[in-house]
Amino acid sequence: TTTTTTTTTKSTTTTTTTTTGSPIPKKTVPGEQCDICTDYPRKCVFDFKLEMLKSDADGRRADGRIRSVLAYNGQIPGPPIVICEGDELLVNFKNNITGNMTNVDGSSNVTTLHFHGIREKTRPWSDGVPFVSQCPITPEGQDHPKNRNPFPFPYGFNTDVDGAPAGTYWYHSHVGAQRTNGAYGALIIKEKGTYAIVEENIIDDPANTLVLQEWYESSTNQVPVSLLVNGNGRIGELINTGDDEQITAHLKGKGACFNLTENKHFHPDNFTTNYTEFHVKPGYQYRFRVIGAISQNLPLRLSIENHTFTAIAMDSRNIQPVTNLTDLWLAAGERYDILVNTTEEYDQSGMAYKIKVIGYTDQPDNHCPLCTIAWLKYPKQYIDYTYVTDSACTGFHLPSPLRTLNPVPNKYTAWKNRIKYPHWKYPSTIGGIFIADLREPKSKSKSTITNLANTQYIEFDGNITFNGLRMSYPPVPFLLQYPFFYPADKTDRCGSTCNGQPPKTKCTTKNPATCTANKYCNCQHVVKEPWASVNVPWVEIVLVNNNKVAAAHPIHQHGGWYWVVGEGQFEIDINSTYIKHLDQNCTAKKNCLPRNFDNPPPKDTIQVPPGGYAIIRTKLDNAGTWIFHCHINYHVTIGMAMVLQVGESNLKHQDWCTGPLERNVECETPPPPPGGGPTTINWYLNMENAERCVAPGTTVTFSWEKKDHNVNILLNEKDYEHCIVKNTTKSSGDYFWTAPKELDGTVPETYYFACGRGGGYHCMAGMKAKIHVRTACT
Repeated sequence: TTTTTTTTTKSTTTTTTTTTGSPIPKKTVPGEQCDICTDYPRKCVFDFKLEMLKSDADGRRADGRIRSVLAYNGQIPGPPIVICEGDELLVNFKNNITGNMTNVDGSSNVTTLHFHGIREKTRPWSDGVPFVSQCPITPEGQDHPKNRNPFPFPYGFNTDVDGAPAGTYWYHSHVGAQRTNGAYGALIIKEKGTYAIVEENIIDDPANTLVLQEWYESSTNQVPVSLLVNGNGRIGELINTGDDEQITAHLKGKGACFNLTENKHFHPDNFTTNYTEFHVKPGYQYRFRVIGAISQNLPLRLSIENHTFTAIAMDSRNIQPVTNLTDLWLAAGERYDILVNTTEEYDQSGMAYKIKVIGYTDQPDNHCPLCTIAWLKYPKQYIDYTYVTDSACTGFHLPSPLRTLNPVPNKYTAWKNRIKYPHWKYPSTIGGIFIADLREPKSKSKSTITNLANTQYIEFDGNITFNGLRMSYPPVPFLLQYPFFYPADKTDRCGSTCNGQPPKTKCTTKNPATCTANKYCNCQHVVKEPWASVNVPWVEIVLVNNNKVAAAHPIHQHGGWYWVVGEGQFEIDINSTYIKHLDQNCTAKKNCLPRNFDNPPPKDTIQVPPGGYAIIRTKLDNAGTWIFHCHINYHVTIGMAMVLQVGESNLKHQDWCTGPLERNVECETPPPPPGGGPTTINWYLNMENAERCVAPGTTVTFSWEKKDHNVNILLNEKDYEHCIVKNTTKSSGDYFWTAPKELDGTVPETYYFACGRGGGYHCMAGMKAKIHVRTACT
């Protein structure tokens, strides 16, 4: 397909050239008018700004407490983007973040915007990933000679050619913990024609969308205290509180039970928030879209009082319908479309039904719940506006028998006893239905998906890495590098390089010499694959989650869907060596783990079972550099990511478009090291030792929330190494240290810091930092 796109102002018209050469004119209209489909394609223009605000106004009150938030156009979630098949989207985006909102990961006030699930086939520069597809966007008003981005930034895609079929998507910031603090929203592409999977007409109103998120004490105190549906929630008489050990266990995905204390914000006669309401009529079939805008390892379960439902799509793609479901689980990044048949037999004088959402902070034992509701209201029913969920989530237990879609795959017995395909097609069959047993409705040619370029084995481990490699980023984004000017051998790039077309694809692997079996490495992890426009090959990735007590990491791929051809779980301890042995040393000599090529289900985010694996295949038809990462926010920020590079970029030939962005120029803002920004150190127990390089005169912030720690400047490296710290007095954060303004030979160039609490215990548990002061940091 050849595409000619004109990106100008709201008064212009965009034309798209099809494969036949016939232009399709697209009328430019305000984006808010695009929620109703028309006979003609449109260019839908939205104006977005991201701001730091307080949760003190309608549209962003969250759970009723006032705290710092990040909001698109003053709303949480941000304004819904609703367009139709054939439309083009343009979001004129401005970064209006002011002040100094410290995020738990230390990220600064730069930002980006990512459309989760959109392939961006002709616009990989619009994927919105800092240091991968673009430089991060600095706040408006920062006039800097090194600013590398157009203003406003023209994010968008064309549904005709950019791999954006009708379905349920979402958008969010891809910087640090910004989406955790409110920077997310729904993105819906409506079908123009009649819904094809079911015979009955359905009410398909994008307003019937549930965006689910857990909400935290503050931007720096990562204790989950409530759940939000479309930005609305409440907290009862008790609220979660926690210490550093509990928070760290939660963020790492191991699970933690928090302490319940009195909620000082609880005023039962004066709620400032209400639960979200959905109004329905009896005797109809309603389409609901459910978006897992979840931040950390807190999968959420959805059920509806006195109703079952049918799942018809996941991650924006249709699936063979799964009927008579009692409940559904979502992890971070996942989406499901469900059909709800409204009943004629309801209590007209009774209370509205509850749509129940629950998650457990202690996985996998389902202890320590958080829960919330939305209302499903029929005519003449009433809503109890005094209702609030209690800390025990009374009434949320689902009685057996259950027919559950996408259960969290953290129990081997549940996997062993699952309902396999095609047995789940019988509505009365009870049990859990896992992803690998679902099917795509349209037949996919086996000869196509079996045109395999190569197989990559990616192992997770306790260090939250891919194959022991923790992702770092270059100052020139991957997409904007010409190797001739920015050669790979002058960077710390690592990973696999695969060249040639099947069956002659050859792969070589390069990893830093500092890597050992017992220590992870920081490097620019890239898996480079060939691109093709005809006879397109596929890359297969076998994801191995080797820790039986780890999170079921939700792995998300940018740039397109993958097809899940295999999945498995074991009772014994495993690793990638064991999985490779099962897959290669067998009678067939290759591909011996079970694989399904009969209409395998497409996804862009999948939970990989602890003590198990998932096998995915991606079509190599989308040239660009695409991040591939765990969607647990803490995990991606500390480096559980890699880049899937599809195609080449050099002086003679480039397989992808870089749009309005400059090539081979370093970003104004340097890439942050895992665990904190360049001038911020997050100070918590069991952290990794921090190391920073700053310019003379720079102020470094040690950030923590509660009165549990302190910061001490140590005299020498020996005291630093052996944690010789005498001051045990606890104090509250933040702590600020300013580097000397001049390096004149009379002051040190390296400084050592440690927490002295516990007689050195906190220091030995990771709470120490080394700061280098240099006129030029490398």
